[in-house]
Amino acid sequence: MPNWSHRSDRSCKSHLSLLVLAATLTACHHPHSPRLPELGYLWQRDWTPAVLAGFREAEKRTAGVVILGAELALSPTPHAARANIPWDALKGQNVSLALRVSPYDGPFADNDAAFQAIAAETQRLLTLAQTHGVQPREFQLDFDCAQKKLPGYAIWVSALRRLIHPLSLVITALPSWLGEPAFPVLAQSADGYVLQVHSVPTLAETGRASLCDTTLARKWIARASALGLPFSVSLPAYWCVAGYGPTGSLLGVAMDSVQPAWPPGTSLLEFASSADDLSNLVASCQRSPPAHLTSLLWYRLPIPTDRRNWRWPTLAAVMAGRHPAHRIDAICEPGNPVDISVVNHGEAEERVACTIALTWTGAQVTAGDTLPGWTLSLQNGQAAFSTTPGNLLRLSPGDRRSIGWLRYDKVTAPRWQVQEQNPPAQ
Repeated sequence: MPNWSHRSDRSCKSHLSLLVLAATLTACHHPHSPRLPELGYLWQRDWTPAVLAGFREAEKRTAGVVILGAELALSPTPHAARANIPWDALKGQNVSLALRVSPYDGPFADNDAAFQAIAAETQRLLTLAQTHGVQPREFQLDFDCAQKKLPGYAIWVSALRRLIHPLSLVITALPSWLGEPAFPVLAQSADGYVLQVHSVPTLAETGRASLCDTTLARKWIARASALGLPFSVSLPAYWCVAGYGPTGSLLGVAMDSVQPAWPPGTSLLEFASSADDLSNLVASCQRSPPAHLTSLLWYRLPIPTDRRNWRWPTLAAVMAGRHPAHRIDAICEPGNPVDISVVNHGEAEERVACTIALTWTGAQVTAGDTLPGWTLSLQNGQAAFSTTPGNLLRLSPGDRRSIGWLRYDKVTAPRWQVQEQNPPAQ
């Protein structure tokens, strides 16, 4: 992420411009250019022990962590939902702070109640950080402004940048903004921007089955690069469930911390992130970094208690620019009866329909049963445990699930084979 600030001295500005230009040319053309830093978002308000453990793991595996400080709603009156950050745990760590602002239609001014609420919440977060000896690398403002109101948003950004100087101010940006005439002015009002290339499809995008279409993402990254301004790219490491109304309108999104109450008639669709596609995109960006691209950020970082986030084996593989390994195994516990489990020994989350085929010698099955979601077929000295029709086995890396048992007339050691009924999906 960029970490530049304004200086009044013209010679400093010129010198900095030359340094930035030289770094950009080196990144674009030098065959051995350094890897782009990869950072991650920790977007939880409630810092449970699991969140703190996730933060500590992320500090070891990434170049930095962007922490949600608060979510600010501006209407009907400004109010904030604040994160209970354990500030002492952040001391000496490479962290940035972020303020999320809920949708707001305007007006935009640098002296009205809306901006004063943003300024006050920003100052509160930075004061808390300073009090606890935490030195953030930058401050991020996350606001999904309406495209046609970007000029007004630039007023906010300029005023907030002056307020927190010399700390860098970075904004998040949507791909739809890139073609707006007002966007370059907005981007120049900040010290950099994060291009978010992932989202839940709307009615106009019903053909998109993923949170991130990497073909589109490459086009957006190229367009951002052509603007000649420093930017980062935010990539998805999560999956979610979207609810659509009878007319196809997007009603809401179920995440780990958000569970909407769906009205009758809601159609639910699941959208995931393709680890293989994203690893190809990362490898491409690392191999030949687009001009002015300064870093990659992952939304969201793995937390042990989150169900809809990638686990670290998946994210680590994709960050390295390679496809995660796939490996589903079975475990037959010794004894009689034999308890059978399925386990994910690979790096990718698996959503597959499969059959665990078991064979043995010198014994006869006298009984057997399955757990919900599985069927059992016994024939000619073989047993087959299969996922029920329409049921997908969902296993994160390291997950293990019991599927059933077999009892024999004497102790035996079954042999097993996993037969996938469809290819692994992300």
